[in-house]
Amino acid sequence: MSAKSSRIICVFALIAFVQAACYLPPVGGQPPVGGQPPVGGQPPPPADGTAMMQTAIAQLAATLTQAAGGAPGPSQPPPPPEATMTSTSLPTLIPTITLTPTLEGAFISVSTETKCRTGPGKVYDQVGGLVVGKTVEVFGRDPSSQFYYIRNPNNPASYCWVWANYATPVGNFAAVPVFTPPPTPTPAPGFAVAYLQTVSCAGMYAFRFQLTNNGSVTWQSYKVDVTDSNTAQTKTFTSDFFTDYTGCGPFVNDLQDLEPGEPGVAGNWASGLFNYNPAGHNMTATFTLCSQNSLAGQCATKSISFTP
Repeated sequence: MSAKSSRIICVFALIAFVQAACYLPPVGGQPPVGGQPPVGGQPPPPADGTAMMQTAIAQLAATLTQAAGGAPGPSQPPPPPEATMTSTSLPTLIPTITLTPTLEGAFISVSTETKCRTGPGKVYDQVGGLVVGKTVEVFGRDPSSQFYYIRNPNNPASYCWVWANYATPVGNFAAVPVFTPPPTPTPAPGFAVAYLQTVSCAGMYAFRFQLTNNGSVTWQSYKVDVTDSNTAQTKTFTSDFFTDYTGCGPFVNDLQDLEPGEPGVAGNWASGLFNYNPAGHNMTATFTLCSQNSLAGQCATKSISFTP
C-alpha cells in the first residue's frame, strides 16, 4: 500500500470519529448546573460539536489539497534547485589611436643629387644642388608642376629651381603657389680652338685646327686670320663649311655646321695658304664663328698662339 493511500484512509477514519464525538453525552451524565432540567422538559443541546466538525473538515480539506498537489512527504528529500542561466558581459575593446604629426607646408627630398638652377629648365644656369638625405621646404612651383622653387642649399640667402623627377613630396602641395618662370636666358655662344698640325701641298702650307662648339649656339660659318709674327704676313680664309684636308688630296670631312657639343676641323685653305715653310715661327690664328652663313647673325671670336 502506498503512502498516499494510507493518508486517505486515515483522513476518512478521522471524519467518522469526529462525527461520533459530536453526539456523545456529557461526561458522567451530570445534569446542568443547578440540578434543574431545562424549560419545557427538553434535553439540553449537545456540546458545540458543529464548530469542532467544521474545524476538522477545514483541516481535512487542506490535507486533501496538499495530497492532491503531490506535495512530498516529510520523508522525501526536497527537489534539487533549478539551474539558473546567468549572462556575463564581455569587455568592450577600445582601439588605440596613434597620432602622427603633420608637417605644416610642403617639403621635398630627392633620390639622387639634383641640380638647382636659376629657372625651371636646363637652359638656366646652375647655382646649387640638392643632395640625397636633405629635406627642404617648397615655396613655389612652375605652371607644369615639373619644377619646385626652393631655398638654394648652397646659398640660403637665394632661391633656385629643382627638377621634380627625383623629388618625393611631403605635405600640403595644394597650397603651393604657382610662380611665373624668369625669362629664358639668351643662349651663350662659345667654342674652343686647338692647333693640330701643319699640312703642305706643292710648296704651299696650311694649318689644321680643331673647333669644338661648347656653347648653346649652332655655328654656320667661320673666318680665320693667320698671322706670322716673324714675317708680318697675314692670310685669311672664310667658308660656310667646316672642311678638313690632310694634304693635296680631297677633303676628308665636310660639316655644314657645328651644333652645340659637336667638334669639327677647319683651316686656312685656298686663299689662306702660305707659300713658304713657317716652321718655328711665332704664329697667331684668330677665328670668328657666326650663327648664319656668310658671317651673319650672332658671332664670337677667339685667338690662339702656336709654333708650327
